[in-house]
Amino acid sequence: MAKLVSKRSRSLLVLLLMLVALGGVYALVSGITNAESDDSLAAGDPFLSVSLDEIVEVSWTYSGKTATIVKENDAWVNAEAEGVSLDQSAAADLASSVVDARSSRSVSRSQEDEAMGLENPTVQATLVLTDGSSISFEVGTATADDVSCYARSDESEDVQVVGIDLLNAFSCSISDLYVMDPAPNSTDVTAFEVKQDNSVLSMTYLEEGSDAVYSSSYQWFLRDGENLRALDKSKVRTLVDEVNYLTWKSCVDTVYTDDDAVTYGFDDPTLTAKLSYTDSTTYESDDREETQEVTDEYTLIIGAKADASSYFARPAGSTFVYTIDAETVEDLLGATYETLRPDDVCLMDWDTVESLDIVNDGETTRVSFVRTEEQNDDGEAAVSTSYEVDGASVDASAVSSITNAIDGLTAEGEGTKDAIRNKQAELSITFNRSSSTHKTMTMRFFRYDNSFYLVSFNGEERLLVNKNEVTALKDLIRAL
Repeated sequence: MAKLVSKRSRSLLVLLLMLVALGGVYALVSGITNAESDDSLAAGDPFLSVSLDEIVEVSWTYSGKTATIVKENDAWVNAEAEGVSLDQSAAADLASSVVDARSSRSVSRSQEDEAMGLENPTVQATLVLTDGSSISFEVGTATADDVSCYARSDESEDVQVVGIDLLNAFSCSISDLYVMDPAPNSTDVTAFEVKQDNSVLSMTYLEEGSDAVYSSSYQWFLRDGENLRALDKSKVRTLVDEVNYLTWKSCVDTVYTDDDAVTYGFDDPTLTAKLSYTDSTTYESDDREETQEVTDEYTLIIGAKADASSYFARPAGSTFVYTIDAETVEDLLGATYETLRPDDVCLMDWDTVESLDIVNDGETTRVSFVRTEEQNDDGEAAVSTSYEVDGASVDASAVSSITNAIDGLTAEGEGTKDAIRNKQAELSITFNRSSSTHKTMTMRFFRYDNSFYLVSFNGEERLLVNKNEVTALKDLIRAL
């Protein structure tokens, strides 16, 4: 019996020793884990223990290019290019993005760095602080939800998941912080010129229109020697805005001189665009505000192609060289009178029309606009208009339906004069006007095919109008 107890005691002793050993291992592992946890950040903790006032230098590498900005006399400057101004707000935002970064969770370094983009970091950066110390960190890829990114620093063993703003802020080059030459951004452009090779496309804006054309609705004109040719306002504005609201793709040089002209193709420019505009400046004089209008010019010089999607460009007088989108350049190169001419079928000033002589399928009709000056209820002079058809009074709505139909004619394409050669006009409308120029104008409609009529008006024979619109107009005239 004693031997049996002794054997049991030995077994219990062995089990007890095993439990003690396992407990020791557990304590050791727990100690290691706790040691790592002490170095990890809790959710909401700052990614780096640094304040904005402590940072005096930021150096970062992104896309293979390294840049450094330094704070001098409370202003950020480019450490490698003296005299090039930095956007202070953008530079401060770069530094602030580090201070504002918060950890949402820690990720063990035992995980694959490659999966988090830290084997080849997107960004590598170093901060220098006021006490001379430095902190380095790396930023990998964005998380799957594109809300956060992976980052690690020399302050922690673990990888931190922080807001995506840190990655976005440092995904830039030094040129993104430059104070670049602004485009005019003017709301009062008065002239625009595009020069390429030996040709010049010169356009001018006349707010009140010009007697050179039949309608005051036209405000943009092409200068053709001493003559003015009306242009489509919307088309010209779109072209002007290519320069007026120009945005740079990148900055490639900050110390350009004429010696560099060949490098960028400015010795033989692809084109030169010149914008004339008026700026209003408000200032105080004798305790009151006064506004002064100043006329200014902006000249954009476009050089050689930088690559398949961009050209080198610079504003005249600037030492900066930029790249701009190739589509912008191609739009300017392709501008001609043909691409800018109006597509309006008729923009008639009805106040200048005294009568219409209409021939509709061989039937002749005269519509007279009878204007009478009288006084309104306020005692002011006013002009009323009544209408006659072949000398007999007619309801105003019948004539206004015709004038509205003419105003509403829409060009759906362009045709050729050859297609209407030897054809007679099915409808012609002659406008007899009180204006000093273009006193008599005739609009003719020729059957073009089964779908369209070609309109001849104001020296143009190219616009195609849907036959349904012309048929409706003819019916309105026939109903007079």
